[in-house]
Amino acid sequence: MPPSSPLGPPSSTGSRKPKKPPPITPKRFTRFFTPRSSIHGSSRSNSIGKSGRQLQDITRTAINRRTNAHTKTPRKTVNFADTMISPEGQIRTPNVGCKKRINPYMSPDSSPIQPSPSKRQRISGVPQFTILEDEDASSDLEPLGPVVEESPIPASILRTRTLGSTARILHRSFGGILGVGRGRLRDHCMNWVDQTAPFYTGPEDLFALPNRSMPFCTASCNTNSLVAIGDEDGWVRLLDTDEAQSSVSKVHVSLRAHVNAVMDVEFSSDDLYLATASGDQTAHVMDVRTQECVSILAKHTSSVKQVRFRPGDDKVLVTSSRDGTVQIWDLRCSGGTGTVHTVWGEHVSYASTVRTLSEAHADSFVSETPSGSVVNGLRYNGKSEAYSRRGDVSITAVSFLSSDRAHLFLTASDASTCVKLWDIRGRYSSRGPAVPVSTTRQPESHNRHRHFAINSLALSGDGARFYALCRDNTVYAYSTSHLVLGHAPELAVSDSARYRHASIGKEGLGPIYGFRHRNFHAASFFVKASLRKAAGDKPELLAVGSTDGCPVLFPTDETFLKEVDREHSEDMNELPQSKPGSASPFLRSNLMRTPSGTGFSARMTDTIPIYEHGTPLIRGHEAEVTSVTWTKDGALVSVGDDYRARCWREGPQAKELRLSGEAEGRRWHSGWADVEAGYDDEE
Repeated sequence: MPPSSPLGPPSSTGSRKPKKPPPITPKRFTRFFTPRSSIHGSSRSNSIGKSGRQLQDITRTAINRRTNAHTKTPRKTVNFADTMISPEGQIRTPNVGCKKRINPYMSPDSSPIQPSPSKRQRISGVPQFTILEDEDASSDLEPLGPVVEESPIPASILRTRTLGSTARILHRSFGGILGVGRGRLRDHCMNWVDQTAPFYTGPEDLFALPNRSMPFCTASCNTNSLVAIGDEDGWVRLLDTDEAQSSVSKVHVSLRAHVNAVMDVEFSSDDLYLATASGDQTAHVMDVRTQECVSILAKHTSSVKQVRFRPGDDKVLVTSSRDGTVQIWDLRCSGGTGTVHTVWGEHVSYASTVRTLSEAHADSFVSETPSGSVVNGLRYNGKSEAYSRRGDVSITAVSFLSSDRAHLFLTASDASTCVKLWDIRGRYSSRGPAVPVSTTRQPESHNRHRHFAINSLALSGDGARFYALCRDNTVYAYSTSHLVLGHAPELAVSDSARYRHASIGKEGLGPIYGFRHRNFHAASFFVKASLRKAAGDKPELLAVGSTDGCPVLFPTDETFLKEVDREHSEDMNELPQSKPGSASPFLRSNLMRTPSGTGFSARMTDTIPIYEHGTPLIRGHEAEVTSVTWTKDGALVSVGDDYRARCWREGPQAKELRLSGEAEGRRWHSGWADVEAGYDDEE
């Protein structure tokens, strides 16, 4: 047994020296407790750009959703003052990276806890956290700033009026894009005034009729820029409205079609034939190439009001007359000797009729009509009320539907605002009034006041709408799909022979809205309407004549009608609530806001929306503008009682004429679209 050492029992560490706590020098203190960013300099933190700092912000933990978002979590550190001695007597420091920790050291709150910078930290994912509901989070979270009360939902911003290409590009950048509306492309940034404001006419666009002949009608070709104008002396003149021509004052072709006034003209689909309706009780079909009469339509007993070719079949025509009948003609059938006219004799070619609609808009006499019954769209109030109209009600307008429904056509009269739908394939009796397929209902304002006539009918390009120019200074818009849902008298024919042709049935559907303007008045039956179909970048427009001496243009895009409704919504809130049976607040606000409430329209109480966003074309005529038509190139031709014909074109010259003034004769023999003040101001 070896002798014991005088220094005491032997150490368990053998010959090695016992370990002591490492001394803390200023150098090591700086190394362990100074952040690396400070050691390497501040150039690294400054090198992070704005995008990098934003990326750090969005990748942080959602501290705002944690319960104690306002407190900071102390970082973990190693306190070298509190050492730990193992059972073997070894001194060791706490293991910070251990997953199972039991707080081996008691460090005061004043000592921040930080991991050793000599060890590489593991990149950990975002810790899971619980998303609280709004009501719970609002009670637990402390407000980070002043409490702001929730403001109500702001009102929608109204689109401002666009003035040019710059404003349209700006509006498009905020969401205005090209969209499809009623079968065509349209720009959501465009205002309805932009479609009608560019029209103008100059001295080179004026044609004065010779011998001071009054023009009554006009029609344009389908394949070229020629326009036909018929006058009261029976002449038809063809003008070339091509913009490349220096002037339209020269006549391209002149021909004498009738010995009486020409009431209506119509070109065939290939422009090889021209049909004319005259006050001499006949209609002619002229060969445009030879200027000779091909066929005479002679079966009416009064002046012929209108003539129309059937779409897709130029051998079939329809004529309407003042005698109250509608005749359907086939040029392939000979009329024989029974249709000889006293003026033209028997040496000309006569066409034959295949259908005759007698008393198409007449009021049939039924003495025992019950009160409240509807006959041909007219309501009768008593049993013994006598009819005020005879059978010879003038058929003032006729129009075919689209080419895919070419067997259907519409008629209107001077007795009422009812529009009737007919089928040329149907069989109609000659013993009484013809029964239509459908009949529209009159506006309620007419039933309360009196009945008005229809001068003209126009069909939209897509066939979804047709427009009727009424003598109450209104253009009514109808839906063609409503025709099949309307009055069907053939389904309600009485069993009695006395009422077999009475045409008593339920009421049909009326117009859906209407157009009016302070410069639009239809004081005569010669005021007509015409519609330009949308083609290329040219939108669909409706043009009407007027007794005020200026054509009026109405945009038919129904998207603009919704914007007008929204503009008037503020006024609706200020007006009192409407009573049952009275006009709606919107309609009454329209009449109150518009100074055009004169004549019939001022005394009527409308039950349908009436829109007045139209543009008059001023200074082009000095008397009543009767007939209007659109050329193939999109120009408008108007004729008036001042023995003039005008061609209205689109271009920047309209703005120049509005701003130039009367100096130096800049406006001599010129006209332009009249827009509101401030429209032409620079952007």
